[in-house]
Amino acid sequence: MKKLLIIVFTGFAFISAEGQNTKTRMPFVYDTIFTKPTVLASFPGGDTAWKKYVKKNLKYPRKAWWEELETDVFVRVTIAKDGTVERAEHLTTSGYGFEKEAVRLVMDSGRWIPATFEGKPVKSEGELKIEFRLR
Repeated sequence: MKKLLIIVFTGFAFISAEGQNTKTRMPFVYDTIFTKPTVLASFPGGDTAWKKYVKKNLKYPRKAWWEELETDVFVRVTIAKDGTVERAEHLTTSGYGFEKEAVRLVMDSGRWIPATFEGKPVKSEGELKIEFRLR
């Protein structure tokens, strides 16, 4: 009986060890998102170019326009090392489609100048304020 148990446990150990093949595992890659880099990510051309882009491309939500509503929408933006906008999510909720338009505007803004930390481009996260004004 002891020999049978030893054979069963040994067989189980070999099966278990064979199932732990480390060659097929993907290495886990850490990608730090900097919230306070040395130099913040910026829109090409700076603040004035960003305001010009927003003014040209903003589509005021129709229902809000009819009801003459104005608001500010804060958007959390993640900019990749290569300057692409990876993610944008609204932090404020006003309704009427303001949030959807603010996120669309940021996602369609094209490539940004990435943030840097100690002289190297890094993935970063920040907040933008998008103003919806009728004037």
